[in-house]
Amino acid sequence: MDIESQFVHLARMVSIGDFESATAFSKRTFRSLLKDRPDLSDSIGQVLSSFSANLQRNVDPIQPLPVDVDSRLELLRREIIETLDIEPVWSPRILEELTSTVLERKRRDELISAGLTPTRSLLLVGPPGVGKTLSAHWLARELSYPLLTLDLAGVMSSFLGRTGSNIRVVLDYAQRYPSILLLDEFDAIAKRRDDIAEIGELKRLVTVLLQAVDDWPEHGLLIAATNHPELLDPAVWRRFDRIIEFPFPTTEELTSLITNVLDNQISEDFSLALSIVFTGKSFSDVVKLITNAKRKSIISHEQITDLLIDNMREECKRIEKNNKYRIAELLINQGISERKVSDITGVSRDTLRKHRHQTNPKDCEANSECQGM
Repeated sequence: MDIESQFVHLARMVSIGDFESATAFSKRTFRSLLKDRPDLSDSIGQVLSSFSANLQRNVDPIQPLPVDVDSRLELLRREIIETLDIEPVWSPRILEELTSTVLERKRRDELISAGLTPTRSLLLVGPPGVGKTLSAHWLARELSYPLLTLDLAGVMSSFLGRTGSNIRVVLDYAQRYPSILLLDEFDAIAKRRDDIAEIGELKRLVTVLLQAVDDWPEHGLLIAATNHPELLDPAVWRRFDRIIEFPFPTTEELTSLITNVLDNQISEDFSLALSIVFTGKSFSDVVKLITNAKRKSIISHEQITDLLIDNMREECKRIEKNNKYRIAELLINQGISERKVSDITGVSRDTLRKHRHQTNPKDCEANSECQGM
């Protein structure tokens, strides 16, 4: 990059208040400059000190959160994420997208030297409970950024024009220093502008949001999450650097989650049986079911497996027969009697025996329960 391009690039970072990137870029540029101009070492040192001071002022974590001028409700929640209750389980594709976002930040200097920027915006799409909000928490932990979450209850004002003002205040606040801004339920504020049911103020708000996504500073990360992508304005999709779709978890992903949540208290076969039963549910739903069972186990002094079997019995009413057979086989492998397995799955003992004989004739012949068919 020639000196003219370097100057333009540096001026652009300073103009948007990204002093951290400007400092890093200046250090690399000055390192080369000092080889030819050692007489400038004192001046360069003063400039770098000035950059550092400006960055410190902009990352002050104590500055008060913005509030609605009428209700005095805070418009944001601010969290420092150091630990997560449960380590997330994602598909390889989602994990790669999130990990790449983190690595880009850690190697930002290399990207800036090449005239590129790290990912500044993510759009997370998927049904409730599949890990969209959790991914924002995970990124905040990995990047050591404060997580700012838009509070829709505080932002959505009944006063005409106030909602737009609140959103602008939130965007301005979040752009001041390195942080992650999470706009959950993004469809509530970024609806299609051809929706005749929406008033003009919200339509103008979409334009403001789109401009904010375009201009989001390199030192921050904007994350928008939606359960209803069909409601989003079409222009939203091309504005975000990355769009990550979160589907319902697979059976394998649920098995990993259940194993993690129960801290290996149950066997692999039992975890797999549970994951088959829970397939079609979200991560959040499964965690709630298991957490409730853990609580009850402690209070009632019942075995966690017995309580989970109660859940399994109820869920088996809705699953297809082939999966019931698979669950039955896994439970029988655990030493659970055919009578109990029949009660859990709702499949008669005779039907279970016939299925086992058809799929595993040798194993069935060796089992006394299969005799006499």
